Amino acid sequence: MEEKPESNIELRSQDVFTAVNNYFLLFFCASCVLCSMYLQELFAFIGQYRIGITASSLVAIILPIFALLRRIGPGFAKQLRLGLPRAPQFVFVTLATLMSVVVADQIYVIGQQFSPVPEEYIESINELKPSGAWTFALSFVGLCVMVPIAEEFVFRGMIQQIFTRNMGPVIGFLLSGLIFGAVHLNAHLLVSISFFGVFLGYVFYATGNLSYSIMAHALFNAVALVQLVLGGAEEGADLPFYLRDVRIFVFCLVLFVFFLFKIKRGGPAVEPPQDHQT
Repeated sequence: MEEKPESNIELRSQDVFTAVNNYFLLFFCASCVLCSMYLQELFAFIGQYRIGITASSLVAIILPIFALLRRIGPGFAKQLRLGLPRAPQFVFVTLATLMSVVVADQIYVIGQQFSPVPEEYIESINELKPSGAWTFALSFVGLCVMVPIAEEFVFRGMIQQIFTRNMGPVIGFLLSGLIFGAVHLNAHLLVSISFFGVFLGYVFYATGNLSYSIMAHALFNAVALVQLVLGGAEEGADLPFYLRDVRIFVFCLVLFVFFLFKIKRGGPAVEPPQDHQT
């Protein structure tokens, strides 16, 4: 990773990944994630878990990244590669995300046989189960708006771009996805969340537009919230209909792979990052 120029003019003309040492950027991202986790636990301790999800995402991740990218480089949206979605890819990403829900849930069910769901996790998830319109709105804003934006900013917008520029695009989205799974700190979720993280990384790699991965993340979380509202998180609860018949799962898996190819064929919507260092 190269030494970075220090003049203010150079800092404004180059993007943050070129102007700032990439090891420092990784440390910055890790600090944001750890601060977010700490704030979330603090709000949970005082009985405000739902508010904590929104507050920790905004204060610990979104605002620091926004401030850094506004201070250094050609602009916030350009450096995170945020652009307007295109209709065909929007449809394919949406359909691929719905299929990824089926695959991730199947992985989760299989994983429960090797790593049972901790009681503490079930209790924390059930705390998010809405009991009325107001609590549903708080859960929705936190899980389906703020968390997807914050986590995509840090894992795809920052970490994946760092790895891509230094190790190549495939390693970039694989590593960012695996790290995404690891930081959730739940053994029973490790494989399923890592799978979804790699999928999000692939979407960003294939489209070159962070808006698609934010949208996919939001949709995935929205489905999880609906499942929570309808059934809760109790161990041994009835499986969703799409996991009761292996033929449905195989069909969804085939469609998932098909949609991945369609997303890739659409090409990048935003200028890709520079080639990785040789």
